[in-house]
Amino acid sequence: MIHSAKILLAAAALAAAPTISSAISLDFSAGSFDAVTDTLTFSDVASGTDLVISTIGGSSWDSRRDTKNGTVNGNDGQINVATGTTADLRFSFIDSATGGSATLTDVEMAFFDLDFAGQEQLTLTSPGTTITRVDTVLDVSTAPGAVTVGGAAAVNVPNVTNSDTLTDEQEQAAVVFAFDGLSSFDLSFEAGGGVGSGRNFLFAGDFEFVGPTDEIPFPPAPIPLPAAGFLLIGGLGILAMARRRRTAK
Repeated sequence: MIHSAKILLAAAALAAAPTISSAISLDFSAGSFDAVTDTLTFSDVASGTDLVISTIGGSSWDSRRDTKNGTVNGNDGQINVATGTTADLRFSFIDSATGGSATLTDVEMAFFDLDFAGQEQLTLTSPGTTITRVDTVLDVSTAPGAVTVGGAAAVNVPNVTNSDTLTDEQEQAAVVFAFDGLSSFDLSFEAGGGVGSGRNFLFAGDFEFVGPTDEIPFPPAPIPLPAAGFLLIGGLGILAMARRRRTAK
């Protein structure tokens, strides 16, 4: 009995332990935005590697202020999206010497301050793991081939100005996307609200949660079909068989 209690206590302590990251620490201190091509480039995010953020296919990226795209506070990266629009963006790691694709292992990127009454939202459509606090204030939803994270409609937290100085409340409104071996990933940025303003999405590559976390693997688990759905499918199958028999006669 005592032995079992010790196991339960150990399991509880492990579940409540802070998340420790061994991921590559990405550096976003050298970012520049090209408003003509809608391309945001961060030089030397890792040894010999640049990060290029660009639109996917024929999609557009509308910024309220182009100058808001790039490096802020000398440390973090930032993306600005005009309200009432969605920017579908591809994050590509590029070999600085050759200009070809670079593959990084164990990569994590954290995004902060996802609130504004539910009007800031991210959707990941590439294989990875979504990590949030257990006590997150974010709404997290899954669909086939996508994980969407955004601020709950009733929540607003103080704006984050530096990822190194988050309060506990601000950390609850943060999300980390983790990848194991990739050269690019796709992420959509939705900025709600009336036309004429913009939303800033602050991000970092060296963030660790202090509190315990939840993880959602990608692709998300399929939504189980309710029992009524199975009965309906079975009933339709029986009707189809009966129809075929009548036709055969």
